[in-house]
Amino acid sequence: MRSLLLLLCTAGCAVAAPLPHVSLCDQRHLPGWQGAPVGNVLLEGKNLTSGATAQQPKGNPSGWIGWVDCSEPRHPKTLRIVKGVPVGSSLILSNPSGFLLTITAKKPIIEAWGFDPDGLHVVLKSRALHGPAMIERFLMKDGSQVSSCPAYGSHLPNWALPYSDEVDRSGRGNNR
Repeated sequence: MRSLLLLLCTAGCAVAAPLPHVSLCDQRHLPGWQGAPVGNVLLEGKNLTSGATAQQPKGNPSGWIGWVDCSEPRHPKTLRIVKGVPVGSSLILSNPSGFLLTITAKKPIIEAWGFDPDGLHVVLKSRALHGPAMIERFLMKDGSQVSSCPAYGSHLPNWALPYSDEVDRSGRGNNR
């Protein structure tokens, strides 16, 4: 009876899939730069990029990985830097079968990004060297934008809150 009860209690529990081991290697030294490091994406010990122009590599439990691409548009192995800042306007996503998808942000510098907990979207925050940031939400299956909003204000949608520039009175947001 006790083992049947234990079986019934654990039958509905989902076990989270392990995150792919994604990291950055061959990091560039950029004098004066204190933001996210730039280098090559390494997945389970295998180089996925060359030229050391990637930033913020991440993976999700369903096997997708992504990174910000800071390369010159016509020269993929050349790092794009403006006023000492690595400029990454594109997010590269790779699905579990290795298909690559490029998503381009509204603003020239992707400051932060992440996989939406729903498993269907990515959210990215971008800005220019000066001025307000934008938060955008894209479908992972085809890269189409489904929503966007400024990164400030008290009426942000729930999916945008982790990327807010300000913390509202409820304490939500993260001041990125």
